[in-house]
Amino acid sequence: MSNLTPFEQVRVAKARYCRFVDTKQWEAFSTLFVAAPEILVYDLADQLIVSFDSRDAYVAACQGYLVGAHSSHQVHNDELTQVSATEISAIWSMEDCVIFPEADASVDARPARHHGYGHYHETWVQEDGAWRIARIELRRTILEITPK
Repeated sequence: MSNLTPFEQVRVAKARYCRFVDTKQWEAFSTLFVAAPEILVYDLADQLIVSFDSRDAYVAACQGYLVGAHSSHQVHNDELTQVSATEISAIWSMEDCVIFPEADASVDARPARHHGYGHYHETWVQEDGAWRIARIELRRTILEITPK
């Protein structure tokens, strides 16, 4: 990707983020983050519902949540700002749809599905020749949950 501009490199990396989550390529997914990123997820009322400060913990949580599920994650309408030669600020419109396997509700607290929209607010940094996520904040605007 060295012949691509920094913005193009970040766009490609974010596309891989979505694809790696949906295809459950967890090792590849983990390479998109610095070792100690700041990851924050907010609900519709703008309340922090979960945070991570470890790439490995975040990847493990994603892997656990999506086990057996089918998902589609999409981003678009990127707003990229070059902060410095090694830092890019990004905002992406996002949509995700996750359909969970049927399970015994007493064992699996996940809903039947969720379909959400919102925005990722991110900081990307260049590390070892690659653009990686140092900070990601998901702020939802719509979240439709179908209970089991």
